Amino acid sequence: MTLKIPIRDMVKMVGSLRYQQGIDIVESMKTSKRETLVDEKIYVAVSVKDLENKSTLVWAIQNSGGKDFCIVHVHQPIQISVPGEMFHDQKVRLYRKDKEKAHKNLEKYLHICRQMQVTAEIIYIEMDTVEEGILQLISQCRVTKLVMGAAADRHYSMRMRNLQSKKAIYIHREAPVTCQIWFTCNGYLICSREAGRTENLYLESASPISLRQSEITRVNESAPSYSMVKNDDGIKVIVTEAENSKRKARFEASKRDEAEKSAVDALKKAKQWETVYFEELKRRKEIDKALREVKGDIEKMRSEYEIQIAESDMVIRKLKDKYTLSMEALRKLREEQEELKIELREVSKLKSKNEEEEASPSNHREPPQYFICPITQDIMEDPHVAADGFTYEGEAIRSWFERGHETSPMINKRLPHTTLVPNLALRSAIQEWLQVPESLNRSCDSH
Repeated sequence: MTLKIPIRDMVKMVGSLRYQQGIDIVESMKTSKRETLVDEKIYVAVSVKDLENKSTLVWAIQNSGGKDFCIVHVHQPIQISVPGEMFHDQKVRLYRKDKEKAHKNLEKYLHICRQMQVTAEIIYIEMDTVEEGILQLISQCRVTKLVMGAAADRHYSMRMRNLQSKKAIYIHREAPVTCQIWFTCNGYLICSREAGRTENLYLESASPISLRQSEITRVNESAPSYSMVKNDDGIKVIVTEAENSKRKARFEASKRDEAEKSAVDALKKAKQWETVYFEELKRRKEIDKALREVKGDIEKMRSEYEIQIAESDMVIRKLKDKYTLSMEALRKLREEQEELKIELREVSKLKSKNEEEEASPSNHREPPQYFICPITQDIMEDPHVAADGFTYEGEAIRSWFERGHETSPMINKRLPHTTLVPNLALRSAIQEWLQVPESLNRSCDSH
């Protein structure tokens, strides 16, 4: 009598696997002697695609210090869809071919272990997802030490510090706390998760695990024939497809329910948004009306400001004109003030001179009239002849010209030029007259 095991509970523990004429031959089978204790083997999760996890296995052997390893591979059966009469047989052949390829690649991992002189066995699991297979293995085999990849080796970089593989992230989060896990990439340790101190975590599941291990032993000891294995493989394919179909149906039903729920929610939201839209439209109309009123007020204020600015500009121009006229009048007033000051000084000189003459009439002597400057009315010290032919004191006539006068002081006519010529003869005569004593001058005058 052959005991049939469901696919999800089938875990084959094989030391060295060979595939010959479609029959799995078990070379060695190791079972736990103490079912309630935790197995201290080091489990290494690998992929059979081009020895992707070779660096993970090598790191585990070199750095763990252990000598007993379990190479774990969770195989995801391929989805086969073949129409026609040969539907069943062709599915079985494709399934067996995929399985044979996986076993051959696992043999390469065993060869690496032999080369590195450690003992190893293979655990081959068929399951839809790798994460569920590894978690089930940890739970059933009470794994306490696990090494797996943090990411594919091609994604490794020197700055890599976090897990990148979704499988590694899921295992890191969901694995039991009693399992210590190392995550490597390209032969380097990326991170690790230490095991927690919990006792008897697996005691409740001890009996089911023992039963499954005994069931596995019976299956392998029964040594089924080729036809039986073929039928079992066909049943496995059919059951797998049935489970996949059931899962897809549940997934589609849940998606349909979610879609209907989303449609109802979307309809409610659409109504809410429609209400919000009309309210917003009404509010915008009110805002537009208020903006138009404000805009009209602003235009009115702008026109008033423009009128005020024009009036202010006119007032400013008038003030500027008045300022210019005032400055011109002030300039003329200052010129007249300067002229008055000069005349006042001359009057003061004449007054003082007259007072001196009146105070000492005996000492006074009258100079000749041509010795007197027409401007200062004093005896000239530096006589100069102007363009009108008259002789003036040099300083006085120059001051006359500097004040802007261009006319003759004597005849009040415009002079052709302002060039002055020294009257040397007159100056000599004045100097001689001043040096001669008054008595001689009087005698000369009497003669």
